Amino acid sequence: MQPSPYTPGVIAPEVPGRTRQLADFEERLSYLVDLRRLDGRIHVDHAPRGFGKTSLLRNYQRRARNRGVLAVWVTAGEGHLIGQIAAELARETAAWSETARRKFGATLDSLTVRVGVPAVAGVEATVRPGAHAPAVPSMSREFESVIRVAAAGDKHTAVVLLIDEIQAADPDGLRTLAYAWQHLQSEGADVPAAVFAAGLPNSADVISGAATASERFAYRPLPALQPQDEELALIVPARLQGVEWRPEALALALDTARGYPYLVQLIGDAAWTAAGRPDPGAWIELPHVLAGREAMQDDMEALFRARWSNATDMERDFMTAMAQLGDGSVRRIDIAERLGVTSASLSVPRDRLLNRGFIQASRRGALEFTIPGFADYIRIHDDN
Repeated sequence: MQPSPYTPGVIAPEVPGRTRQLADFEERLSYLVDLRRLDGRIHVDHAPRGFGKTSLLRNYQRRARNRGVLAVWVTAGEGHLIGQIAAELARETAAWSETARRKFGATLDSLTVRVGVPAVAGVEATVRPGAHAPAVPSMSREFESVIRVAAAGDKHTAVVLLIDEIQAADPDGLRTLAYAWQHLQSEGADVPAAVFAAGLPNSADVISGAATASERFAYRPLPALQPQDEELALIVPARLQGVEWRPEALALALDTARGYPYLVQLIGDAAWTAAGRPDPGAWIELPHVLAGREAMQDDMEALFRARWSNATDMERDFMTAMAQLGDGSVRRIDIAERLGVTSASLSVPRDRLLNRGFIQASRRGALEFTIPGFADYIRIHDDN
């Protein structure tokens, strides 16, 4: 009996199907470490929930640290973005030499965080919650100085900021980050620093609404997995533990997941459990996948129920019309006809659903649900 190698809902150690993203990151990493240059664009990978954004960002962090980079992680929305970054920098640099730590601490002391957070290692909150904040550009210069000193610090090759859930960051923090990178582009080309972030599909709208310098950001959608990548995500973890998949079992698992990374892990884990957590030399058979599909229904029901309950009446009407038109790609004009309205009048609910990651564009003028099986859930719910 062996534990499952699949990881639904948790950080995955590997990210199948993200070869292009990893290659791009390695190229940027070489630019930082080998050429000692600034990466002037702030990179944002965006996709609906369940597409492996956080796992990919953690993979970036591991790769950066393997190259001797100071790789600082924050999850936006847990406080003021700049305060979070400053606190993590202070923690990560605590083991620096006394001279380097003193110099960095003096720079941190000049960075005033304008929200009510406790003072951390030289970062002082001088303004109570809700107090009027000074203009962002002045703070961006202070933050720029922190990045410069961190990049030139003790026994590391560069600094990389990794920001998860960037769409949840406070507007002031996003403006400070954008302006600081704008200054560095103009005056700090020799500062080996970079920012990589992950967020929901509305990340670009949130950032552009907060910062006029949002053209400094490079946005890249994460696509669904291709069939060959899904196969690798299922076969390789099992094979590493001496277990193989029967072709017919693998085919049904792929049909169940349909390119959605979370479902790949979920059906893999459910089939593994149904197979009795197999020992080396065993096979995952078709009955195991059939049993796994039944077992995972509770997880799917909970996921679908949460999405449906969090939707507005207008959003529910939109999704119901989509579901009634089928399981796959649906034309926007057909949704409008189904609802008896003009296509233009659907812009608000469509944009909200796109931004929340409930639906995605499948081709020009057409939409589809991001999670396989959601259309069927809506039809059953609507009938009841």
